[in-house]
Amino acid sequence: QPAAATQDAALKLLCMLLTSHLVHLVASETGVLTWRPWFTCNVCLLVCVLGLGAMPLRAFHAESRLSLLRTLSESAVAPCAPVSFWHVIVADYLTSLAKTFGDVQLTACISLAIFRGERGDEHVRTSALWGRHYDQCNQSALNALCLALPFWWRLMQCFRVFSATGERKNLWNALKYSTAFPLVYAGYLRKLDAGAGGHDRLFVLAAVLQSCYCFVWDVAMDWGLPERGRPTGGGGGGGACGWRMRSELLVTRDKGVYALLCAGNLLLRFAWTLTFLGALPGRGGGMFLIELLEIARRTAWAVFRIEWEVVHKGHARAGADELDAEELQPLGEAHSKHLDD
Repeated sequence: QPAAATQDAALKLLCMLLTSHLVHLVASETGVLTWRPWFTCNVCLLVCVLGLGAMPLRAFHAESRLSLLRTLSESAVAPCAPVSFWHVIVADYLTSLAKTFGDVQLTACISLAIFRGERGDEHVRTSALWGRHYDQCNQSALNALCLALPFWWRLMQCFRVFSATGERKNLWNALKYSTAFPLVYAGYLRKLDAGAGGHDRLFVLAAVLQSCYCFVWDVAMDWGLPERGRPTGGGGGGGACGWRMRSELLVTRDKGVYALLCAGNLLLRFAWTLTFLGALPGRGGGMFLIELLEIARRTAWAVFRIEWEVVHKGHARAGADELDAEELQPLGEAHSKHLDD
């Protein structure tokens, strides 16, 4: 597929989605219709957009979309499905969309509550309809389960890879995703407190633990930046403990860029503190800013994660070639000896 195929399909679907929301907004604000017709049309338009995303239409680059949908479905049934590097990238992106999973459940819950509990013969603004049912749906255990769902999928992928390879690093990786579950549960308890602050310390402790673990894993495992070298006294250019930044850099040769990458990743890993401390302007705008920062962090993560995969695979192939040469050398010597005899 061309490099811009996914972006082109996504922009077309986004335009359709924004159009449906615009119609919804105009109908909500004008007061000409009761809430039921335009609310029903808006829900139907959203379903149509999702349907178009799954249909094999050439205008939306079917090969690219269906490949993604197939990978999503296989990630959802892990560990019963194969796990490739493409599955890992997609599932890791899903962990950044945990808030989106919660919002989808929240939207479905509120929409169903509106249709069941509201009269259909009056005009009510969208914000009023939403506010009447928000707290009940937001505090449901199902919302917390949806937040934890992408981390569960990634956890199952780690177990699948460990069962196939036996490498213990996959268990440590599984532990990383397991740290999300105490955080989700602590957040759920905070919602039940309704702002009383009874579980704030538990939430902060769980969030700090997860952020620190994920940051260390990003730098050491996903990007492979530290490598073992000889200590400084040996003339190898390593640090006091024999560690240094990886010498084989593909994206850029400037090590300062990688240092800034690590610093930026650390800051963005703790961006949640802005919402906790009330430093962001409002619930909607503040959460939107956090999600934009997460998109930027995840994009940078993906670029350098792929770089490390290329470097790591290159080293593996080189090691295999050297091993083959060493294994063949005794055979060659034995064959020469046989000819001499």
